[in-house]
Amino acid sequence: MIGTILQSVPTLEKYDDTREGGYGGTYGDVVNIPHPLAIIDDNIMDRYNENVKIFANLYAQIELFKGLKYKLNLTPDFSFERYKNYLNKYDFGLATNSITQLTERQRRRRNILVENLLTFDRTFGEHKISALAGYTYQDSRFRHIQAYGEGLPQGLEEIDAATTNRSNEGNSWRSVLTSILGRVFYSYQNKYLFTATIRRDGSSKFGKNNRYGYFPSFSLGWNVAEEKFMENVHWLDQLKLRGGYGVLGNQEIDNYQYSSTITTGINYPDGNGGLLQGAFPKNFANPDIKWEETAMTNVGIDFMAFNNRLSLTADYYVKNTKDILLTVPIPISSGGANDPIRNAGKIRNNGFEFNLGWMDQPNPDISYGINLIGSFNKNKVIAMGSESGSIKGGSTNQNITTSETKAGYPIGGYWLISTAGYFNSQEEVDAYAKDGKKIQPAAEPGDIKFVDANNDGVINDDDRVFQGSPFPDFTFALNGNMRYKNFDLSIGLQGVLGNKIYNATRQTLEDVTKGSNFLASCLDYWTPENKNASHPRLTWDDPNRNTRAESDRYLENGSYLRLRSVQLGYTFPQTWFKGAIQHARVYINAENLFTITSYSGYSPDVNADNANYRGFDNFIYPTNRTFMLGLNVTF
Repeated sequence: MIGTILQSVPTLEKYDDTREGGYGGTYGDVVNIPHPLAIIDDNIMDRYNENVKIFANLYAQIELFKGLKYKLNLTPDFSFERYKNYLNKYDFGLATNSITQLTERQRRRRNILVENLLTFDRTFGEHKISALAGYTYQDSRFRHIQAYGEGLPQGLEEIDAATTNRSNEGNSWRSVLTSILGRVFYSYQNKYLFTATIRRDGSSKFGKNNRYGYFPSFSLGWNVAEEKFMENVHWLDQLKLRGGYGVLGNQEIDNYQYSSTITTGINYPDGNGGLLQGAFPKNFANPDIKWEETAMTNVGIDFMAFNNRLSLTADYYVKNTKDILLTVPIPISSGGANDPIRNAGKIRNNGFEFNLGWMDQPNPDISYGINLIGSFNKNKVIAMGSESGSIKGGSTNQNITTSETKAGYPIGGYWLISTAGYFNSQEEVDAYAKDGKKIQPAAEPGDIKFVDANNDGVINDDDRVFQGSPFPDFTFALNGNMRYKNFDLSIGLQGVLGNKIYNATRQTLEDVTKGSNFLASCLDYWTPENKNASHPRLTWDDPNRNTRAESDRYLENGSYLRLRSVQLGYTFPQTWFKGAIQHARVYINAENLFTITSYSGYSPDVNADNANYRGFDNFIYPTNRTFMLGLNVTF
C-alpha cells in the first residue's frame, strides 16, 4: 500500500464515473499502478481476514516426598483463520481488471505441549542441591484449504458463483519435537555455585539419521562478597563472578526438507488441442539436513553497592554457530523447485553486554532511577557451504541484488559498486578509459561515474566491493524514572550506531524512467549550470543505469536516537476512597515522539526475519507515533 501511494501520479483524477469502478486512471508510458483509493474500497477490493485463537495452560503438581515434586503441564494452543479476497472489475487506465475474482481460504493450526517434570530441592546444612529431570512432547499440526474462481456476478462474493477458472488447493503438515532433559544445581555456603544441564532433542523436521541432537551446558559462579575477607567492605552489597559454556540447537525450518515433495497445478498441451495436468518438484530432498548448533562461552560479573543503589551486570561472550540452516539458491534449470535449505556455513558472534543502573530515594517524597543498557556485537562468517561460496540477499524493485553473505565478512553485508560523483563534461567521459576504450561507453555529461574496482576496464558485478553491515556495532537503551509525591515520570530512549541501510524505496522513487511519481529531490538534477546537483541528469531510458545499478548511492547511515516513550502519571491518595478502591492511577503515555537520524527514509527501524535481507528498506511501513490516556484501578 505504501509503495502504491508513493508511486501514484499526483495528477491522477480521484473519481471518474465513466470508467469501470468509478475511479480515475492514467494512460500512456507509465507503470501499471492501481488507484490507491480503490485499494481500500471494499466494492473494488474486498479483503476479509478473521483469526480466532484459543490458548490454555493446565497443570497438576504433587509432592512425592520432602523436596521431590512431580509436575504435569499441558498447554493446548488452537488457531483458526478465514481469509477472503474479492477483486471487482475496474479500469484505472493502464491498471485494469476485466473479470471478477474471488479467493477464499481456511487454515487451522493445533499445537499441544506436554511437560513431565520431576524437581528436587533440598538444603543440607551449608549445601544446597536442586535437580530437574523431564520429558516434553510437542505436537504441531496445520491444514490449509483454498479455492479460487473468476467470472462472478458483481456483488455476489461466493465461490459457487464463479463461472470460469475454478481451482482449489490444499496442504497439511505435522511436526513433533520431543526432549529428554536434566539439570543439576549445587551451592556451597551460597559462595560457590555450579549448574550443569543436558538435553536430548528429537525433531521430525530432520531425517531419521539426523533426528536427534545432544546439547550440554554448564556454568560456575563465585559470590566473592560472601567471603570472609570481604566482611569489612561495607559499601559492597554483591560481587559475583560467572562463567559458562553451552550448546543450543536450532530446528526452525519448514517441514519435510529431508524429503522430495511434488506440486501440481501446471498444465501442458497434449498435442490434440487439450491440456494435461502436470507436476513438478516443489523441493529437492536433502536427507543429510541436521540440527544447527551454537556453542557459547561467556564470562560475567554481577555487582551492587551503596545499599543496592548502584548496580552493574556485564557479560562478554563468544558464540560459534555451525551447520547453519540457510536457504541456498539453485539454478533455474533445476526445474522451478524452491531453493533448498542446507547446513551451509559457520558464523562467529562475539560481543559485550552491560546493564548499568543507579536508583535512590533521598526522602519519602522523592525517588529516581536511571538505567543504561548497551550491547556491542560483531558477527563474521567463517565458512559458507554453497557452491558459489556465498549467498545473495535483498533485491530491489529493479531486481538489483544489494547484499551477500560470504566468508570473512558479516552476514548479509552490502556488496555494491562505488560511485565517484558525476561526469561534468564529455572530456571526462572520454578520459575515463582503459587501453583506449571507454569504461562507461553509455555515459554522458551528468551521469554517475562508477569505480572500476578491479581495473579491468568494464563496470559489472565484479566491481562490487564490501560497503558495510546491516548490523549495528552498538545497540543501547537509556531509561529514567522519577517520583515526586503522587506524580511519576518515566522516559525511554533507544538507538543504534554503526549500521547501514539500503534505501530501495528512494531508489525506486528516483527512477524517473517509469513515468510514476518520483521524489521532489529529483528536480535538483544535473545540468551544465548545476553541477553540484543531488540527482544525475534527467533521461528517459537511463542507459548509464544511474538509478538502477547496484551502487552505494542508496546506501545510508542507519544510526539513530529515538525518544521511544514518555509517561506521566498521578496516583490518587488512598484517603480519597473509602474501602472500595485500593489503588487508582491515571496516566498519559506517548511513544515514538521523535527520532534523530541522518537516514532519509521514513524510519531507520529496518529489520527482517531473514538476516540475509536485514537493513533493506523496500517501502517499509513507517513507525507509528501513538498517544494514550489510561486509568488503572484496583478494587
